[in-house]
Amino acid sequence: MSAHVVGLDALGPLGALLGEGGQAKVYGAPHVTLADVPGPLVYKQYKAGHAPPHGLNAVVARRLRLDERTRERLDLMTAWPVRAVEEDGEVRGVLMRLIPDDFFEDRVKPSGIPARTLREVQHLFIAPERAVRLGMPAPSTAERLLVCRDLAVVVHLLHRNGMVIGDLNPKNAVFRLTARPCVMLVDCDSIRIKGAAAVVRQLNAPDWDPPESVLSQSTDLYKFGLFVLRCLSPGPFASIARDPSRVDDVLPGGGPKLLRDALSRDPGVRTTAQTWGRYFDATLTGSPTPSTPNVERTGTSGWRRDPRTKRWVPVT
Repeated sequence: MSAHVVGLDALGPLGALLGEGGQAKVYGAPHVTLADVPGPLVYKQYKAGHAPPHGLNAVVARRLRLDERTRERLDLMTAWPVRAVEEDGEVRGVLMRLIPDDFFEDRVKPSGIPARTLREVQHLFIAPERAVRLGMPAPSTAERLLVCRDLAVVVHLLHRNGMVIGDLNPKNAVFRLTARPCVMLVDCDSIRIKGAAAVVRQLNAPDWDPPESVLSQSTDLYKFGLFVLRCLSPGPFASIARDPSRVDDVLPGGGPKLLRDALSRDPGVRTTAQTWGRYFDATLTGSPTPSTPNVERTGTSGWRRDPRTKRWVPVT
């Protein structure tokens, strides 16, 4: 077998069932360790008829070809397929990094029943008071801007390494608020390498369809614009909002124009993820950038950029 494939029998006894969707089940893989992957792993087992017919090995191999620093960033920001799992030459599933605990919410439902819920970014779209009633967090504006900034970094990392997310939607990214607000992209086996067919068919989630029918990096940028709009204007109809004026009072300086460009029907003018990242950095620190010279200091204090590590840290 090649370096990016393991045999099903090499996994050993599987752990508990951690989740199930229409195409696959996810189990703990407590007996598998990989030198190039930090932390525990899970095994995503495709259901009969849903195993990808091609391309999975290329997605796994793309990660292994990255330089060490870029691979570490990819592992931190995504649940990337790290090995294909085969049996008798047929793909059965993939190994991926276990999503860390701080991306889950331990809450009590209105019925009084305790629940442990993956903190999907769709929870950012509901009104804060309703989120509290549901036992979910109600992030501040500063925390929401940091989440937007972090997702921009993930999108830029993938785009500059020649990848198309395609099905960017409110359920395939999760966020945390501990340590520092950040985002992790999941369901990454649907990501496509530019110039190749997708491993798993790339679709549009309801209310996340772009103007054009062929999914590309440009449609990723359109969907990211929808995320910014909906994340920063939580409440009624936020999950289907497409009117950028909803956040004109939230995005300072050149932000409203960046959002209107992102949601343009012309793919050529859409705001890049790199530009968004620089804008959010400037907004959070109050430091203008060449592309957004009128960015003003906003009420988003509480975080600063450590000049040594370049990481966002709480102000103490």
